[in-house]
Amino acid sequence: MQQHNIRPPACWRFGLLGLLSVFCAAVQAVTITGVPNSHDPAGLIKDGDTYFHFTTGQGIWYSTSTNLTHWSATSSPVFPSGWPAWINTAVPGFTGAFWAPDVIQMKGYYYLYYSVSTFGSSRSAIGVARTVSLKNPNWQDLGMVVSSSGASTDINAIDPALFRDHDGRIYLSYGSFFGGLGLVEINPATGKTLGNVQQIYGGNHQSIEAPYISRQGNYYYLYLNRGACCQGSNSSYYIQVARSTSVWGPYQEERSLLPNQSGNYKGPGHIGVLKDSGCQYVSTHYYDLNDGGNAKLDLLKMSFSTGWPSLTRNFTVASCGGVSEGTYRIKARHSGKYLSVDNASAAHGAMIEQYSLSSGLHQQWQLISLGDGSYSLINSHSGQALDVWELSTAAGASIAQWPYWGGAGQRWLLEDAGNGYSRIRSVLSNQVLDVSGASTANDAKVLQWTVTGGTNQQWLLERL
Repeated sequence: MQQHNIRPPACWRFGLLGLLSVFCAAVQAVTITGVPNSHDPAGLIKDGDTYFHFTTGQGIWYSTSTNLTHWSATSSPVFPSGWPAWINTAVPGFTGAFWAPDVIQMKGYYYLYYSVSTFGSSRSAIGVARTVSLKNPNWQDLGMVVSSSGASTDINAIDPALFRDHDGRIYLSYGSFFGGLGLVEINPATGKTLGNVQQIYGGNHQSIEAPYISRQGNYYYLYLNRGACCQGSNSSYYIQVARSTSVWGPYQEERSLLPNQSGNYKGPGHIGVLKDSGCQYVSTHYYDLNDGGNAKLDLLKMSFSTGWPSLTRNFTVASCGGVSEGTYRIKARHSGKYLSVDNASAAHGAMIEQYSLSSGLHQQWQLISLGDGSYSLINSHSGQALDVWELSTAAGASIAQWPYWGGAGQRWLLEDAGNGYSRIRSVLSNQVLDVSGASTANDAKVLQWTVTGGTNQQWLLERL
């Protein structure tokens, strides 16, 4: 039987479905300080220089950090008094305890997905609210996204988790026991669904919930919880992982990732993945056996070997030599102007130029790690990828936008050019983004060219 390791401090080996076979002593873990309270945490997300951690609680409680390890409570939850009126119809008897939120940035907004239910029931719903800023939030509730009626075969509408694929498309996974885990595409302009929900795993009241999808190379990884939640020191929760070559599945080869207990860490739940400075961090909650079973935030570092993830708590938060995923404006050093789609076009093949700063989404780019050191750059206005025109390897070839298909002409390397600037190099041609003729004019064409050392080939990534 193929086995999977979780490296120190949890260095046990497991077979499928959580059967313990080897135990090793724990070593020193990264220390979470400040206010560590957490249950069913959202994947950690960043706004500027600040990380945000949303969690189950009255009104949706959250905390902040500037270094991932020291967390401070905020003064007010997302919904400080009452809740959106639609919830009263969707979930009669709701009392204000929102479950298992998750957050994603799309088209200039942060979208917060949350679940409302009553314990043990599948009469549930997932709603969404949005704000331009997490640092200075002004939440607007957009209503219900998906729901379940209470039927025993329903995909229970709790535990939402968002995933952005290499092409920029967004998916919502969710589910708990009852009808298993579901997946549906999300419209980034509205935060609501595109198409129909499909069951991707579980069902028949299996012990399964809290799905989370991430991608590494050609594999999609489905993280999920089994066992019983919400019993403090008696929780039997543990975390599994399966994989597929399609986001829609089938997900196969399920195996253990985090056991039910590791020293004082008991009942881990609700994985989220943060890709930050070339590192991958996993957040979960756990029940602290050294503190009466209180639920707290856990942070682990993830790496991949032989096609499967490994986790460790034995690490220091530091750059891994990459750039954080997120939404960026990209500014030319020589001109101070920004990488833009010509005339804010949404057309296939629209050319890329430099232009003075505007608030338009055509100057915003979603940087997505492809798992091999390269990135895709997806325009926030059109949803299309930065692309070397007609797969040319010639110096002077145009740069355009085109629907993402994953070829080398849409894969980019970010190289340090000093003083915070980067060269953006095509995997296809080995040439770099260049403002033609080192022009400082609006509408100057962006093309690819051999490295010259000029500042017209140096770009500042400004995170939004």
